[in-house]
Amino acid sequence: MEFRLFFLQEKSRTYDKPELITLLTSNPNITPPDSRQIYGDKVYTYHHSVLNFDANFIMASKSVVPHLELLPPKFFDVNFFISFDILLSNYAVEMILDIIEEIVRKFRFYVYCEPFEGEVRLFRRAEIIRTFDAWKKAFAAKFPDQVAGYNRLDSQSISAVYGYLQKRKRLEITYSEEKIQVSDYIFLHTAKSRSAFVAIQWDGDSAFLLPPAVDILIYDDGKISKHINMAEVLSKAEKLFRPIDGYGVIKICDSKNTKKLKKILLKERFAPLNVDVEILSLDKILDV
Repeated sequence: MEFRLFFLQEKSRTYDKPELITLLTSNPNITPPDSRQIYGDKVYTYHHSVLNFDANFIMASKSVVPHLELLPPKFFDVNFFISFDILLSNYAVEMILDIIEEIVRKFRFYVYCEPFEGEVRLFRRAEIIRTFDAWKKAFAAKFPDQVAGYNRLDSQSISAVYGYLQKRKRLEITYSEEKIQVSDYIFLHTAKSRSAFVAIQWDGDSAFLLPPAVDILIYDDGKISKHINMAEVLSKAEKLFRPIDGYGVIKICDSKNTKKLKKILLKERFAPLNVDVEILSLDKILDV
């Protein structure tokens, strides 16, 4: 199912379409329609290559606003709307709203979506997010089979994960000459629960970055391999990690502390994780 947000204008449906096209095509993440296309809807596709989600900005050939006749007559449909998956994370939608906010500010558009039930409104980011989140939760509750094949992380954890993934390439460049492991996430799940878990792997030797929202540390030095609750690790070894400048919640265990951490992981007692876990891809994780 798609969540659609329609753009309307007060007293006129005329606007500077070439300027809107310029705004869309100037975004490096938006692919325009085939220039040879003459008829039909013109779809400008936004794709986030790191987080792997899409949104379609559509210049429609005719109005597709549901129950347009019920909207206040002073508002005119400009035959332009955006459509994206109802199951997107709130974090991803916030990124889409960055573009929408620029559009409505520049063209003074109003917005409408089905949950507004006949009321055309000024664009308010927080209201759109609340509306989308409520619509998404209602969809998941009504159609549980649509989310049964996915696992769940809470919205706060997904936001932290996505934020780190967007910074990771820059971090790799920053630490490329220092032999510091810029940790990548590993996502895990069990067969008996929809809950997803966030893990990183450490070889027991390298200095490494600790990203936010990590549940499990996978220790594997080639001889010994075990999964350890990250909260327990930090309760015993938090002083071995320090925040890195300019990145807030991202921490580092530097070369001065790796031996100390290894000793703690091998000598201290940790509660065993007595469940079988399997690796999960990020696109199989929802925040609902």
